Amino acid sequence: MLQLHTLRPIQALAASLFFKHKKLMLNLPRQYGGKTELGVRLQEDLCFRGGSSTGLFVAKNSAARKKATREKFLRIFDPKIFAVNTELIYNKKNQASQIFMASIDKDPSAQRGGTVNLLHWSEVAFSKMDHGETIPDVWQMVLNPMLSQTDGYALLESTNNGNNGWKDIWEMAPDLGFKTLRVTFSQMLELGLVTQEEFDKEKRETHPLIFAQEYECQWVTFQGLVYDEFDEPFHVADIDGPAEWQKTAFAIDWGYHPSATCVLFGYVHEGTLNVFDELYVHRQLIDETAASLHARRRHWLMDTLAGVADHEEDRNEELIRRGIGVTKADKTNVLGNRLQIKEMLWKGTLKIHPRCVNLIKDLKSATWHDKKEGDLDYSLCSWGHYDAEAALRYLVRAFEKYEEPEPEKNPHLSMDEASARAWEINRGHE
Repeated sequence: MLQLHTLRPIQALAASLFFKHKKLMLNLPRQYGGKTELGVRLQEDLCFRGGSSTGLFVAKNSAARKKATREKFLRIFDPKIFAVNTELIYNKKNQASQIFMASIDKDPSAQRGGTVNLLHWSEVAFSKMDHGETIPDVWQMVLNPMLSQTDGYALLESTNNGNNGWKDIWEMAPDLGFKTLRVTFSQMLELGLVTQEEFDKEKRETHPLIFAQEYECQWVTFQGLVYDEFDEPFHVADIDGPAEWQKTAFAIDWGYHPSATCVLFGYVHEGTLNVFDELYVHRQLIDETAASLHARRRHWLMDTLAGVADHEEDRNEELIRRGIGVTKADKTNVLGNRLQIKEMLWKGTLKIHPRCVNLIKDLKSATWHDKKEGDLDYSLCSWGHYDAEAALRYLVRAFEKYEEPEPEKNPHLSMDEASARAWEINRGHE
């Protein structure tokens, strides 16, 4: 059985509300409070209660479902008692006690028709459905009906992510029968749940807009220039091309007309992403793109050519056939990706060479859409579709921390050959 004294204070408060009201929406700061872990602990408690009981864990996408299985369920659920995998968890001594694992990014309707006793929807604000469904619609038409026969329990939890469907369903909570609990980082400080040092560090190292949204649990509205942190005299610099030992990567946003195919090249050094070159061409065929990539590889003396690209299967396969390693770019949570770039600009960990003229233009011009929360107003882009901004998002998401350490130099090279060779052997270089 779940013991409240074993939970963190915010978890214990949330659990008390959960058991009393049966339906709870929980809004807590990023990485503090243990939102998802609480839901997993509640599922474990369900499986210990005996009899026939069914739980459902709903993740924002399949990758998050697998990650939660590894990092939460396998840590909390005793493998001697439970069988755990990414599809189903059950009590080995009572297989009627089981938890189904689901994600709703591809086809939420596929979950219709089940009956569960406890439903936990994790990181609701970051759920992105592919076919235009909204978060309130998924709850009302797909998930909530699963609880009707059991009069079951429901936990919906998340950090905020702009004024999206999570805000919509939060405001509908009383009509949907939910109790709400929102605890900000400032309140956690006042309650003594975080130290002043922890609070100051997060506030100092986090972009103010992101701090307001993800730590103070505010519903942030995005207006005006997207990258207002971009300071051309500071962020645009005559940076060096990659050294021979550095790992470099590229990111492609495919286009033809009026959009362009844009390729950005970058490497990470001392924690800073250096975007040192770009290709930007309208009406370019795939063989021309491949030839241009190989030309850049030779020009910059890159041993290998690997990167990520927009989801154009035929073009990506053609690049692979021509000896260019490419995988699909991570396009989930576009708003979060843009906030990631804003934070890098704010921290000064993104530098751009002046030759990347189209990227510079996009960063200076990209504007938030006044009606589509977190999206750009593409009607203001007369030269294409902010293709360089898209390529930068892919590059940042895939390679922000992709840093190769500089190899140690042999101090004996200027001395005798025997000493130099012994130094190499001792370090396993030969």
